Amino acid sequence: MTEPLTSTWEGYEFLASGDGRRLERWAGVVVSRPETSALWPMKNEETHPIWQGFYSGTRATGGEWKWKIPLPDPCIVRYGSLSLQVKPTNSKHLGVFPEQGKNWDWIQEIVKAAKPFREPPRVLNLFGYTGGATLAAAAAGCAVTHLDAARAMVSWCSENARLSELGDASIRYIVDDSLSFLQREIRRGNRYDAIIMDPPSFGRSKGGGLWKLPDHLPFLIDTAQEALSETPLFLLLNTYSEALDDLAEAMITKRLDRLGGSLKVVGMGLTGTLDQQWLPCGQAYRWTA
Repeated sequence: MTEPLTSTWEGYEFLASGDGRRLERWAGVVVSRPETSALWPMKNEETHPIWQGFYSGTRATGGEWKWKIPLPDPCIVRYGSLSLQVKPTNSKHLGVFPEQGKNWDWIQEIVKAAKPFREPPRVLNLFGYTGGATLAAAAAGCAVTHLDAARAMVSWCSENARLSELGDASIRYIVDDSLSFLQREIRRGNRYDAIIMDPPSFGRSKGGGLWKLPDHLPFLIDTAQEALSETPLFLLLNTYSEALDDLAEAMITKRLDRLGGSLKVVGMGLTGTLDQQWLPCGQAYRWTA
């Protein structure tokens, strides 16, 4: 199943996709980036606005940015009550995954439905990146632990919290390896009412170890389940990786089904305003008690 965005973006528009590219508008600047999921021909390309920012190459890394008109500095986009800073990175990414707005809506809906509660729900956001899910949970009244192995991403989340007027919210920022942190929390007896996981396909841990999603995902899911409290609200897992096949998806479903409760698998993606083409952007596995 797929679903529309509940809130609307201010400063962001997904325009079109095809020929291995995606065309977007960020704060008025038209940007073209690689998109391996866009396997179809670009429709009516001659009518599209000309790019002003361009990431070369065909994949997420290994290219370089070219700018005819740079992004504003700072460049801020908004989704609902959240304000997020956009800026070029060494990869094709700009610090925001717009399709994730659907998950931010869902997180807030789950927390709202659970109120009133004696203490703020404890939420752990692993591989937290620049913090969209962290801010959504914090804005809903949760006490959030935001974790990422990259210090720059954790700092970026802190800045997004300030921009979203959540600088005083209950957010704990941690630079660490996700699996190692989970295992330590279990040994300490610390548990969380909700866990959000957005693991990359490949990467390096804080200690320099190699992370491979197909190899590590089963253990990650099992460990996360062990770190849930006795009265959990939800567990959210995002997957983007092309390395995951149907067998891996069946493995994810089987493991999450062990928890009982309810599991929904939602296709994430965006629809171009110029071509009406749906661009798939992975899947979200949403478990609730």
